[in-house]
Formats: sequence, C-alpha cells, structure tokens
Amino acid sequence: MSGEVCVQTLQRLRQTGSFRRLVENKYKGGPSKRIVIDFSSPNIAKQFHIGNLRSTLIGRYVDQVNRVMGNQVTSVNYLGDWGTQFAMIAAFWPQMKPSDQYWNSLSEVEKIKQLTDCYVVANKNMKIDEEFRAKVYETFVSMEKAVTEGNYENDENMKLWNQIRQISKEHLTGFYNTFDVKFDEWLCESSQVRKAHQYAQELIDKGFTEDLDGRTIIRLKDGETEKKKLDGVNYAILRKSDMSSLYLTREIAAVLDRDATFQADRYLYVVDRAQRPHFNALKVVLEKLGRSDLAEKIEHVQYGRVRGLSTRNGRTEAVGEIVERGRELALQFMKSSKTFCMDPSVEEDIADVLSISTIVFNELKRARNSEYEFSFQNAFALNQNNALALQMKHSRLSSIEDKNQHLLPLVDSCTKFPVDDTNDDVKRLMRLLKDLEESVELSAQKLEACQLTVQLIHVAAAAGSVQKQLRVKDQPDEIAVPRLLLFSAVRNVLAEGLKLLGMTPARSM
Repeated sequence: MSGEVCVQTLQRLRQTGSFRRLVENKYKGGPSKRIVIDFSSPNIAKQFHIGNLRSTLIGRYVDQVNRVMGNQVTSVNYLGDWGTQFAMIAAFWPQMKPSDQYWNSLSEVEKIKQLTDCYVVANKNMKIDEEFRAKVYETFVSMEKAVTEGNYENDENMKLWNQIRQISKEHLTGFYNTFDVKFDEWLCESSQVRKAHQYAQELIDKGFTEDLDGRTIIRLKDGETEKKKLDGVNYAILRKSDMSSLYLTREIAAVLDRDATFQADRYLYVVDRAQRPHFNALKVVLEKLGRSDLAEKIEHVQYGRVRGLSTRNGRTEAVGEIVERGRELALQFMKSSKTFCMDPSVEEDIADVLSISTIVFNELKRARNSEYEFSFQNAFALNQNNALALQMKHSRLSSIEDKNQHLLPLVDSCTKFPVDDTNDDVKRLMRLLKDLEESVELSAQKLEACQLTVQLIHVAAAAGSVQKQLRVKDQPDEIAVPRLLLFSAVRNVLAEGLKLLGMTPARSM
C-alpha cells in the first residue's frame, strides 16, 4: 500500500457524501432504474409495534441504498385502512365508547390503545358470538357500499372510520418523526375498493373465476404455496359471498394504479415472508388480466417475523414503550459508566440517540429472513458488537478532530502518509475502508443492510486498534496531520454509514 494511494483514498472518504460518490464514480453514465418501494404500510387503529417497525427500518434502508446507487426511487406508505377489522371495531365500539369529554381528553396514543382494546375484544366475540359475527359482516357490506358511493358524511360507521384514520395518521407520524422516516407518497387501501370490484368483475366476465359456496375464486398455478385448495388445485378468493372486496382484489387495483402513475422498472414490497402466497396469487391474477409484464416487475422483499406478536390476542410490543425503555437503559449506562463524562443538559438527547440507534442496529445487524425476539440484552455493554460501539467510536474520533481543529486546514492539503505509521493494523484498516464500496454495492444487490452493518463494526474495531498506536496530540505536523486525516476519514465513514442505516451520529459522548 503506497502512501499516495492511501492519502487519495482517505481524502475521498472524509468528504460528506463519500458513499454516494464512490458508487457514482464507478457507475457514472450507467442506466438508473425507476423503483417504487412499498414499506411500513401498517394497519390503522393499532399501536405501532416492533413488527411494523421491522418493515419500516428494512424498507427505509432499501430506499436509501437504492438512492445512493443512483436509482430513481419513490417510497410508498400504503395504509391498511380497510377490511373486516374496521367493521369489528364499528360494531363493538358502542359498547366500549367512553364519554365524549373523557375521549377528547385522551392523547393520540391513548386513543389508539382504546381502539386496539376494542379490536381485541371484538375479535374474541367474532369467534364465539354468531349474532355479533353476522352484525360485523352486515356492517362491512354497508361500509363498502358507502365508500364505493362516496357517502362519508351520512353514515355513522364511516364517520367513526374517518376519525380513526385521522387519529392513526397522527399517531404514525409521531413514530416516523422519531425514527426520521420519510415517504414520497402516502396511499390508502380504501381508495381502491371501487376499482377492486371492477377488476373482480372483469375476471368473472373473462371466465377466469369459479363459484365456491357463493365466493368468487380463481385457480392458481400448480405448485404454488397457497394454503387454500380446491380438488387439490390451489386457489385464491377474489370476492366474498356477500360481494364485499378482499385484500387481494384491492391490491390488484393498487398495483395497476401505481404502474399507471409511476411506470417503474421494479415494484418492491417489504412485507414479512408469511405473505408469500399473497404475492404469488397477485402475480397470477395480473397474468390473467394480460399484465405479465407488470407481474414480472413485482418483487417481494421478505423478512422473518418478530416472535411473540399478536394484536388479536392482545400481545404486542409497542414501539413507543420500547423507545422509552431504551432511553431509560441508556441513561442508566451513562450515569454508571466511568468512561462517560458529559454535560447533563445533553444527557437526554444522547439517551434518545442511543435508544433509537440500538433499536435500528438490533434490526439491521441480522439477515432479513431471520426471526428474532427483540431484546436490549447487551445493548449497552462495552466491548460488544452493538450500536453503542459504533456511536462511541464515532464520538471518540469526533473528539480527536475537535481537539485538533487548528490542523484541519493542513489535512486538506496532506499528500503523504508516514511510512513508519503504515503498520499491519493500519493496512488492515485501509483494506476495510476500501471494501466499503463493495459492501454498499452488495447490500444494494441483496437488499441486505447487514452487509454494511457488519463492515462498519469491523472498521470501528480496527480503528480502535490503530487509535491506540497513533497519537495526534503533541506530535509534529508531518506526523500529526496524516494521522488526523486517517481518523477524520474513518469518522466520516462511520457517520455516513450510520446515517445510511438510519442512525444519528453522536459527536459528544
């Protein structure tokens, strides 16, 4: 490794936007892709839980890394604001609804909790109370008619539904702001009800469907993994016996609408792997409609579930509670650690950063398809491969820069790295820095954030070894400046990597 090559690489890496420039330089002039990424897409009337967050964090990374690769990305949050679950709430709400005075005094989070409780109880009643079950189906048919006709103002159930939508949007916006997640488009499932019925009728008119106990079904290809079977052949339900729409038909309408709007090359859906049969059915139906071209563009970016979650049974891990628990643990760590000494006025802010970073890291350190149970175990332990290690290393390197501000102008014009400083640890660190480009590319190809996360951990650990050997303080300029260049480049790489993963780099820890 020559000093000249080393310095050129370091000068490039210490510039803001270095990841993007690394990729742009390699693919300059190459064709970019138009990509629509559907992620997060939670159901309304429910607390935002760790399962929702998994799609959100994976999807946000897929979004950002594709932008770094130079693709034209449109991010979509497709709200699940329609379905039988809302008829359940509407049918049972009169029995649980608090007084207007009490309801209006509640926060958005408290209102969501009340609605979630209503859904849990209503779902239990659906299983044991035939009369209530009939009422729910009747309510949903009425709601479908109202939304199809645009009758929102004169239907009490639709008024409640619209109120739930507004509460849920405010609730969700709070969490997205906490994790700095942004979307180009917010779309709603309910907007596709009318077109869903039109496409279902088109499939019926073309003779692609059959009747099964009053339900409209469509046969799928042999070998598909759909659980429902008729005479040994897989099938999907397109319309219920009461003529109401289903999620599949609304999804058909939604993707056709998106293609007309965005005309993308790829349509990515960041959804858990249990939905694989749904996407298989979606592609088959699109082929029946003569849109094989669109079916080929659909990609299911699947991931394993977070174990132990079930809103139907009342068990869920709300993200708000997890963030607060992380904040408490971070504060405990900072106050008990001998390595921390900071202004008390910034402790709360740093605790927030560490809590969010830990949650993001815990998700993106593992392969998408892995299943796991969320835990803060070892999250604030020293000498572990965790978010704390990345943030502490970034903070320590930031401190070196801050204490040597007078040398930074000289760093810009540095052209040589001391031969005596080019030991095996420095060479290893340089190799890891150079490998970052490949890590970003690989993570974009595989849609796996862990490719970058693991590489950043290696860089942080290698930088720690080098930092112990190469002091900047009290060294002559010809030694101090190239060393500061090295540490400045590593700090910026960690900052760029943390931001790409969705974490805020901490400078003062």
